[in-house]
Amino acid sequence: MDHDFILHHHDPSPFAEKIRKAFGIKGLAWRSVQIPMVMPKPGLTELTGGYRGTPVLQIGADIYCDTRRIIAEIEARAPTPPLLGAGPLINFALQHWSDDAYFAPGAALSMYENADQLPQEVIEDREAYFHELSFSDFAEDAPHFRAQIQAHAALIDRQLSDGRTFLCGDAPQWVDLGAWHNIFMASGNIPSAASLYAPFSALAGWVERMQALGHGDRTDIEADAALDVALGAEPAPIPAAAIEDPSGRTAGEAVRIVPDDHKDTVVDGELARATPDDIVILRRTPRVGTVAVHFPRIGYAIRPAG
Repeated sequence: MDHDFILHHHDPSPFAEKIRKAFGIKGLAWRSVQIPMVMPKPGLTELTGGYRGTPVLQIGADIYCDTRRIIAEIEARAPTPPLLGAGPLINFALQHWSDDAYFAPGAALSMYENADQLPQEVIEDREAYFHELSFSDFAEDAPHFRAQIQAHAALIDRQLSDGRTFLCGDAPQWVDLGAWHNIFMASGNIPSAASLYAPFSALAGWVERMQALGHGDRTDIEADAALDVALGAEPAPIPAAAIEDPSGRTAGEAVRIVPDDHKDTVVDGELARATPDDIVILRRTPRVGTVAVHFPRIGYAIRPAG
């Protein structure tokens, strides 16, 4: 079923690769909007109100930020085959492993081994955005990064060593997509990756199976077309929050959403919903009308506006 998924991303993005691969597993049709790798990203931030992360999923006038919230929405709208079959706790806990512990050394090594080819604006953007990476120490730390990448690869290889097809059994799950996005990044951006992964035969077979899953049915469109979709739509009805949010904020208040890991990225709007699973705010602009911007609850703070 086509749910009019529009993915705002750029093709080299490893985080967007997780969602593209989810579309492939589920056999979904989707529309692709290419966004700049670095700021400014005017088409994207027109929709999100300032959130700059890649990817962002748009469905009409509903805008979904953060891959954890995106995959939850895809699962709700297209549940077959399921990608959270082992349960949300296992899959989302392992997302922290893949997005943080595994991703950081790969991102650092990618920057280091490609420093001569990267435009200065990309280096400056990444240095400002990834506060946890010490760019001045990359040369000294490169052997450590390579050791860390290989250690995480060994964990994946060991998980697969009993002959299972995917990390949790016979079918791919969200944890597979998390592990895959690191392999995708390394294979495309780290010249030394092939030698680092060479010792792991079970991993190699899994990589082939992941590659074969494809990306679904993709159609490329321009950013203005996606903005027109939002302008011509209304947000889906938003169920009332099931509980009073611990932040003390209530529906209808002007609030500011702040990610825990990028506190200089803020999104202002009107609070519409806050539950243990999600936060929804409403924003209004002349270009896109009223949009609902959705965030996961974990990792995002609700602050008073201003």
